[in-house]
Amino acid sequence: MSVRPTGPVPTGPVPTGPVSAILSVLVIAALLSNVIAPDVAAQTVSISVDPNNRLHKQSRFLTGACIEDVNHEIYGGIYSQMVFGESFQEPSRHSPVKGFEAVGGSWQLTDGVLTGGDGNGPKLVRAMEAIASGEVAVEVRLPGDVGGNGGLIIATSDAKIGADNFVGYEVSLDSRADHLVVGRHNHDFNLLAYVPVTIPHDQWIPLRVQFAADHFVVFVNNQRLVEVRDPNPLPAGAIGFRQWQRPAQYRNLTLSTGGQSVPMGLEASRAVRQVSGMWDVIEDSEAEGRFELIKEAPFVGEQSQRIEHQGGKGSVGLANRGLNRWGMTFRGDKVYEGYLWLRNEQATTVSVSMEEVETGRSLATQTLSVDTGGTWKRYDLSMQSGGETSNGQLALRLGEPGRVDVGHVFWQPGSWGRFKDLPLRRDVVQGLIDQGITVLRYGGSMVDNPPNYRWKNMIGPRGRRQPYDGHWYDYSTNGWGILDFLDLCDAAGFMGIPCFSIDETPQDMVDFLEYANGPADSDWGAKRVADGRTEPYKLRYIQLGNEESVNQAYWERYEPIARALWQQDPELILIVGDFQFDHPIENPFEITGSPAGITTLAAHQKILALAKELDTEVWFDTHMWTGGPDPTPSMNAFFTFVDALERLAEGAKHRVAVFEFNANNHRQRRALANAEMIGRIMRDGRIPVALSANCLQPDGQNDNGWDQGLLFLNSSKVWLQPPGYVTQMVSRSYQPWVLKTEVRATGSNTIPETLDVVATGSDDKDSVIVRVVNRGQRAETVQIELHSMTPKHPTAKVLSLAAALDAHNTAQQVDQVRPQESQVGWIDSGSRLVVELAPFSFTTITIE
Repeated sequence: MSVRPTGPVPTGPVPTGPVSAILSVLVIAALLSNVIAPDVAAQTVSISVDPNNRLHKQSRFLTGACIEDVNHEIYGGIYSQMVFGESFQEPSRHSPVKGFEAVGGSWQLTDGVLTGGDGNGPKLVRAMEAIASGEVAVEVRLPGDVGGNGGLIIATSDAKIGADNFVGYEVSLDSRADHLVVGRHNHDFNLLAYVPVTIPHDQWIPLRVQFAADHFVVFVNNQRLVEVRDPNPLPAGAIGFRQWQRPAQYRNLTLSTGGQSVPMGLEASRAVRQVSGMWDVIEDSEAEGRFELIKEAPFVGEQSQRIEHQGGKGSVGLANRGLNRWGMTFRGDKVYEGYLWLRNEQATTVSVSMEEVETGRSLATQTLSVDTGGTWKRYDLSMQSGGETSNGQLALRLGEPGRVDVGHVFWQPGSWGRFKDLPLRRDVVQGLIDQGITVLRYGGSMVDNPPNYRWKNMIGPRGRRQPYDGHWYDYSTNGWGILDFLDLCDAAGFMGIPCFSIDETPQDMVDFLEYANGPADSDWGAKRVADGRTEPYKLRYIQLGNEESVNQAYWERYEPIARALWQQDPELILIVGDFQFDHPIENPFEITGSPAGITTLAAHQKILALAKELDTEVWFDTHMWTGGPDPTPSMNAFFTFVDALERLAEGAKHRVAVFEFNANNHRQRRALANAEMIGRIMRDGRIPVALSANCLQPDGQNDNGWDQGLLFLNSSKVWLQPPGYVTQMVSRSYQPWVLKTEVRATGSNTIPETLDVVATGSDDKDSVIVRVVNRGQRAETVQIELHSMTPKHPTAKVLSLAAALDAHNTAQQVDQVRPQESQVGWIDSGSRLVVELAPFSFTTITIE
């Protein structure tokens, strides 16, 4: 028996909440044929639609997206802050070893022994020309009986801070597991070999790699362990060291090229330049500078940056080029604004400039007189750009001897470039609106980061919010957080759903609810007003956790939070952060195919019972893989999970939602799978919200391998990818009623399994939209038969998104793949319509 709430799924803004591969491709031409008098016997499929035969209402919120900053969707993305590394928390790229560059982590050289600290993949890379073939050898010591690995990297290039943020091969030793680990990194990770070998901790182990253009051989303790041949070898690159979540030590490095083996040693660097990793040194040829990361009384976090001009002619300073140095875009004659937090013992002068990187041309400069006193003080900035560039930088300079400490830098476009004067890029938010987004989720794996991801760290002055070790980026900041997200949704008209760590305390979550929804005279409501928001958010949805193992341990954390929140507001809808189900569920207490590792829905049953006890409503968020073009196991198993919860609910009000379609690609194949899954959800009628991940993707800044953005952007423009156009097409063709649709074969043909059909109708029964996915490699002709309605227009509008499976859009060609519109005329006095569907296409046919 169905126990989902009675009444239609909401079809408009919620009144009580904030309405809130790489190939050159030829886009398939002739997407649709305007057939005037077809041979009916030749048709493959007949689609019969009756506007009077309504099945159920459909949700308005099946066209959403998820923001989780996996590849800087926020910093460098929707947040108007143009500086990346705003609080100087990134470690210096300066290496203690001559000829090497540090990319994350801490490194020390003592008596010829290099010690690399733990972390998510810190790297020390030799600054040299690429080596195509040769041999590198080193002795490795893994101190302590701890997990993780450490060793060499070869063929290394494009190394940046981040877990897998480089190109190269990893050859590492794991003493806890007694294994050699060989992996391939291309801003992601693929395991190539995992070989058992005895690796005692706290002992020096010889590690050697012989490499050529298309293969390499690994020796451990002078024993040949594995030869690796990569069918798609990486280009030649540098050598270096890398650790993964444990410290490691190295000595006696040798490199052989051209048949000659040269002991390299590990020689200490002479000059010390401690510059936070996302900033670049400015030093005129006749000036002498000193740069230091100050640990004593930093502005925020663990350190601040000191700049010292020690003498000579010219200036010294630092420059920032934005996200991963991709270059800031400055528009001519436009105003930019921001502020610095500076500290100094003696009065000095700091100049701040907007500059073009290639030419060094200054577009605008403002001079600041820095006070004495040794305390942190804010200095406001405002400049009008005297030119235009897409490769700009913000530069801080000392023009004469002196020093200054810099704690925080904020720089953004003026009101002209921000959405409703919020700290949001206007073009990015407008891109989401144009995409047809109706609901946004703020969550994903970034919330799974105890104890750092907490909402109370996300309020108050932006510069003073404490940075933390984030899930996706080790030096995350809270400059833009949950409350900023709710402001975005409120201003843009999106329904907003924030996700919180399941490790928040019940009291902290009750405090949040009061902060968000409480009156101005309540304790936390007053704090909201002090932070600049006078009116309550009227928040209706809160999610607890992301991709959790919903088991007894989750229940024990969930129950006290849920009980406290529901006692505060019984109308609040809490959403369980569930994961994915790859196998159909027949018995709720004996399940398989859960990536989260659960084997029973017993905890789900307890959550449902709690909702029933308190007469509240609970939702369960599951995710699925839509890599495309064909349906995946998680797509096929999804509705069995919905059915299983209905069997367990015993009257509890509940829903199932999908907050992440995942695919790890942004191409046409993924667009087809998204379109088909949305069609299945429409036909089912029980799902209130469906979202696709990821909402945004900065072009060329993929740090963590998740290559699945719907809306791409760089520092100067935004553009949609094929899955984003699916969102747009579904959103713009929304109609409230799902219609009964009969699909049958004509003649001796059979219905191709590659077709997926759903039809919807308007309230007044005067319009019908038929949506068809053709994920097959051949064109299909369909005949649409209309009953109980006489079209008012002689033609139907056909909109089709068709392309090769791996087609996508680039910054140079943003319109390679986009919907194409045509008109198709009626035949037989307006009762039949014939449309040819291109291969690999999603098509909407609008009949009025």
